[in-house]
Amino acid sequence: MIGKLVRHIRFDAIGIVVDHFVWSEWEGGYKVKFLKPVLPTGEVVNPIEQMMSAASEFEEVINESR
Repeated sequence: MIGKLVRHIRFDAIGIVVDHFVWSEWEGGYKVKFLKPVLPTGEVVNPIEQMMSAASEFEEVINESR
């Protein structure tokens, strides 16, 4: 999965998987570097450039026409 384009489901942000690891007993996790910094709503002030999260938080990008 390293090198694949994925979309973070909640943030609707596209990034590249740079690492794959064990997230929990039942699923893996990804470290993703986003193509553009993400500005999530809420109290977060700094943009997010990369994220480590469970693989279920992402979906593979098959055909992106944006």
